[in-house]
Amino acid sequence: MLRINGMIKKIGVAGALVLMAPSVWAQTGVFSLSGDLTTIYTLGAAETAQETSGKGDGAYEGEKNGYYISGNVIISYKPVSFLEGYFKITATGRSGSFYEPLQLEALGKSEFGISFDSVYGKVNVFDALSFNLPVQALLKAGKYKTESSYFGRISKYETESVLYMLKTANTYNYELELQYISGQEKPLISGAFTSNFKFDEAIPRLYDVDGSVSTHGEPVLGKYAPALFASLKLHDFPLAGNPLSAEALYALNGVNIYSGNSMGFAARYTVNATPSISIPMGFSIGWFEKNIDVLSGTASTAQTSATTNFRNTLAAGFGAGLRLTAGDIDASANLAGAYYGIQHIYRDPLSIISLSIDAQCTYRNRFLLGAGFVAGTLTNALWQTAPGVSSDRDNYTNTFTFAENYGFEVYAGIKFMNNGRFIIGFNENKGLSMNATLESRADGQVKYKQLDASGPNALLETGGLFIKVVMTF
Repeated sequence: MLRINGMIKKIGVAGALVLMAPSVWAQTGVFSLSGDLTTIYTLGAAETAQETSGKGDGAYEGEKNGYYISGNVIISYKPVSFLEGYFKITATGRSGSFYEPLQLEALGKSEFGISFDSVYGKVNVFDALSFNLPVQALLKAGKYKTESSYFGRISKYETESVLYMLKTANTYNYELELQYISGQEKPLISGAFTSNFKFDEAIPRLYDVDGSVSTHGEPVLGKYAPALFASLKLHDFPLAGNPLSAEALYALNGVNIYSGNSMGFAARYTVNATPSISIPMGFSIGWFEKNIDVLSGTASTAQTSATTNFRNTLAAGFGAGLRLTAGDIDASANLAGAYYGIQHIYRDPLSIISLSIDAQCTYRNRFLLGAGFVAGTLTNALWQTAPGVSSDRDNYTNTFTFAENYGFEVYAGIKFMNNGRFIIGFNENKGLSMNATLESRADGQVKYKQLDASGPNALLETGGLFIKVVMTF
């Protein structure tokens, strides 16, 4: 009994030390701990006639209520000023989402479980060598992803964020980054090169002869392609007294698929009109060579025609906002739009113009109210099998109309200091707008057929009454 009691005491002391350690290490500047927890539950609004069978994760097949739970713990450890270790532990539970071209991103159902999302080490080479230079050289290696800084992203809907697929996968990468500091704490200019640790054996090649019936889109056994990502960024450059940020990006076989060349540019300029009024403006443009369905934000190396038939997509987006602080009121409003010109092997080209507007008002940093509307397409856009293509290969026709592709969301909530929020809201998103949400989550809501939809090419929708709780530390 004494031995057991002694063991319990030791465990208690060890636990207390673990709990105390973050505050002690944080004071020394060696250790930092942060994180968040988000939970969303959605009461689906579908009728029985809208059930979608055989679709997989996130489909309305008898259960229309959705859920989303995500927790993240981020640990940063700097034993010396030039060396950092980064750990991000995450746990996610969600209903997921099956892939539907131009409508839904492929996101699998997740049971709540803990995993390492990112783990990497980073060293400041010139600081380690005691070189006093205006340029810093950073080496980074581990499991992580590198992506756009999304300087062009302004709105909450992120309608204008057309560079979503210009990134690496969250996998084993290494990176060299050069930063021009010029006496500032933050870099003014930075450039980076990132690659998969296998480099020229990173990505399985696919048979990519357009029009091939038997082999197109299938892996070439024993053949691989390199994967790399490069960026050049300007950070808060003072222009006419206001900050300008911009980036130029290039990816070869980004997101760990055989996607060929992708490149993009984004910029944000914020006009500080008065101390209480600012006007951010953002612009993005991107070009994607192949195998990427940009509108649904997904791509695949699977042996299907779902994603491997996309070719030569050009996308551009613009967003502008208004930020206002007046006494106890903080308000924001955003207008954003995007254009997509999509080429395809077996189907006619598709042009889509989307638009969104959203606004939010907070009173005394405590009570908040928000709403938004998004149009997946402003015009009727016909997408069909090209003339001369056999129906055995592709048999598709659909006109994406405004009425079948819009979404809206309204919500109200309470903020608890700066560490938490409780929100209740309602959303309905149809067709091309299904991945555009404000406070709800597309991968946590069940998807179902639109009420009057029929046939194999019927469009889908999602939505319902949702309750959301957010905690940060």
